[in-house]
Amino acid sequence: MNPLESIEKWFAAWNAHDGGAAGALISEAGTYEDPTTGISVRSFDMATVVEAALKPFPDAKFEIISRTGDDKRLCVEWIWHGTNSISFVPGVEPTGKTLHLRGVDVFEIAERTFTKVTRHFDRRMMAEQLGLQVLVEPRVQGRAVFGYSMSASSDNRNAPGIIALTWIRGRDDSEKDRIRFHSRKIIGDFLAEPGFIGVVTGFAGDRGFTVTAWETESALYRALDKQHAHAKQDFRTSDLSPGVWTSVWKPHHLNRVWTRCTVCGLPNDVTHDEGQCGKCGAGLPPRPSYWGGQPPCTSNR
Repeated sequence: MNPLESIEKWFAAWNAHDGGAAGALISEAGTYEDPTTGISVRSFDMATVVEAALKPFPDAKFEIISRTGDDKRLCVEWIWHGTNSISFVPGVEPTGKTLHLRGVDVFEIAERTFTKVTRHFDRRMMAEQLGLQVLVEPRVQGRAVFGYSMSASSDNRNAPGIIALTWIRGRDDSEKDRIRFHSRKIIGDFLAEPGFIGVVTGFAGDRGFTVTAWETESALYRALDKQHAHAKQDFRTSDLSPGVWTSVWKPHHLNRVWTRCTVCGLPNDVTHDEGQCGKCGAGLPPRPSYWGGQPPCTSNR
């Protein structure tokens, strides 16, 4: 088999989602590496690599654009097409967006087999095409630890009667995924509880945090008596997390809620009624809830 035939078989294997066939084209001592593997992997690991890469895209296909090189080294430019219809990781729902990603595979060849395959593509471009955020931040800066967060709000705009604060530690990304799996289901239970107001949650370093607002303590306990009970059982009966802390707080005082008029820009006290702007008389946006996520704000200014 000449190198060009091997190239055709390589991409045919990827398009068939057949990691074993792709691995068979790499020599026994050969390796494969791409931006997601972190390290070079051997031919016998290709089934795992291909499955992990393509599982979120059941319709994934590679289209060859060009080939450059000789019998010892070939560079193949490609476009990766696919629709994200399966989750990447627990807690991250598929976006349904279509990938149209350009990249290059570099093949080093000896005795008509691949001794090294290196795949190059832009992970940031991949994420952005799928509608995912890419944040550029330090992990640690001085005493500050950086991470990510998520918020969700119900339609409940009443003032909170209690606030619940929790944290839980995750040893590594795998354990954080387990925690996020529980969290996604728990937040679903929260949103189904009429007394729930909103939540902000996330991870910074090895510590996950959650701040939730509720009308009453009884509303909190009704919501916790579902998936949260399974999460507690997981913590108590397995090795999930080296530590956790929970608490319930009552507000000391609640300040006013303000909304800025989208016409004249005047801040208005809307604690009890959004009504009309006190300066220009324009209708004000609906008063935001006391806690949790809000729809993206819009402005005419």
